[in-house]
Amino acid sequence: MVKLEKDSEKLILKVAQKHFVSKGYVATRTQDIADDAGINKALLHYYYRNKEKLYKAVISKAFGEVMPIFASAFASNGTFWDKIKKIINTYIDTLRSHPELPIFIMTELSQNNVSLIEELKKHSAIQPSIQQFLKDIETEVATGNIREISSPQLVLNIIGMSVFPFMAKPIFTKLFEIPSEAFGALMEERKQTIYNFIRNAIEVK
Repeated sequence: MVKLEKDSEKLILKVAQKHFVSKGYVATRTQDIADDAGINKALLHYYYRNKEKLYKAVISKAFGEVMPIFASAFASNGTFWDKIKKIINTYIDTLRSHPELPIFIMTELSQNNVSLIEELKKHSAIQPSIQQFLKDIETEVATGNIREISSPQLVLNIIGMSVFPFMAKPIFTKLFEIPSEAFGALMEERKQTIYNFIRNAIEVK
């Protein structure tokens, strides 16, 4: 009985995530989720009393999966350049596994979805790692290893160049006539491209 309940709960979350990601919170109906999951609406409400609670469960699960991975990348060991490569690789690898997340997050933020913002704040474990990396950048600047650059700007450059292709994929692949199946190989190649671009831009040789 316990296993059956867990399986039902997992199925609901999986189906709900598909609907919330593709339609957004406002356009998603719990009846559609129940129908797609092959259950009645009463069972869905047994696990999640309303759409708001189900939505929070979905985004909590999603952030709970990816935020520790990002935090680990920013806190990784090695040289400054090792860490930059690790951050780039981690963002691209994670988004290849969760390609729906960037568009979903930006869509929901554009609609000022309070629940999403609240859940983001709960997953703040990444903050200390980012703060330490910002200090690492300042140290590299101070010692003359890299050119003068705002540490937040450098982090934004790294994340932006890693994340944007996944947000722009629907337009990008059509505009440049890139087959969908070739996108993964392009992103794999992009890891080194971003790393080389960043290093060539700021390293003092």
